[in-house]
Amino acid sequence: MTQYLVTGATGQIGNTIVRMLLDNNKPVRVLVHPEEDTTPLAGLPVEVKYGDILVKDSLKDFFDLEDPRDAILIHAHERNVISEKQDLMVRKVNVHGTMNITDICVKKKIGKLIYIGSARAIPLSDDKNKPVKDVEFFDRNKVVGDYAKSKAEATQYILDKVTLNNLNAVILLPSLVLGPYEYGNSDIISLIRDYLSGDLKVSIPGGVDFTDVRDVASGVLEAAENSQKGKCYILSNTYVSTQDFLHNLHEITGRDEVTKTVPNWLLNGKGIAQLYYKITKKANPKDKYGPFISPEPLYESENANADLHYAPRDLRASLEDTIDWVEKNPPAETDAGKAKASNG
Repeated sequence: MTQYLVTGATGQIGNTIVRMLLDNNKPVRVLVHPEEDTTPLAGLPVEVKYGDILVKDSLKDFFDLEDPRDAILIHAHERNVISEKQDLMVRKVNVHGTMNITDICVKKKIGKLIYIGSARAIPLSDDKNKPVKDVEFFDRNKVVGDYAKSKAEATQYILDKVTLNNLNAVILLPSLVLGPYEYGNSDIISLIRDYLSGDLKVSIPGGVDFTDVRDVASGVLEAAENSQKGKCYILSNTYVSTQDFLHNLHEITGRDEVTKTVPNWLLNGKGIAQLYYKITKKANPKDKYGPFISPEPLYESENANADLHYAPRDLRASLEDTIDWVEKNPPAETDAGKAKASNG
């Protein structure tokens, strides 16, 4: 039977993948950092191996397989930081960590590598009304932000190994995920918590493309069986403006609607805006709305629809499930700021 190896299994995407694999009676081995909180894996019948993706020698047990050619490795481990503050660990984890995993997959001749990249690694189209489709080459210099740059660089490294070393790898590029199994406090989960607590008073211009984490996990399972080597698949659903997102929260929960919108000039944090926040001692709202601020195009998932039978669920239902999860699962005490290691 095919052995499944999963990194990032405590993050939302990785954890959802693990649960879906187990539901399909697949044997699952997960890689966990020695200092990582394993609460998301509690009660799950998985084989746990400890190691650090930044230290190759620590990965020996994780890659100790009877038949590597019959193994599928799903690399979901990442560090996602939306904040404008530079975080040197983003590139270390997302690029160098991915290089280590990829290099060992080549050396061990792992049957298939499935990399969970990001739609943000795809360059924006010059025509804002033209949907972004799957691409074949990634350039960190053509995307904005440390996270997007790191995911673009890591993705291209894997694709180069497909060409140069005949690595059997596929890339999945999800947009921002909603849904259950987020045990930390991701940007979207934090935003929803702020709304539910009444701390969210204003909106901002912007929007983001969402997809359900369970649809991403389904795409991964399909990719394990039906994907084409070296191909990239966008997993997206629907673009939602900030105001529509908040309106949905209002309709679902019945809580007060956020109607006041802060203009763009007051979000840039410079000049008069900087003086305003200094005098009023208020926080810049963009600190809460990180994912909504970055330029976000319209995505198309044609390749995923065709090869992976990708059929995303109704986004309203996803948001309802996300709210239900948030209300039943308080934030972890160990969660710190905007940096999410192993997040999907």
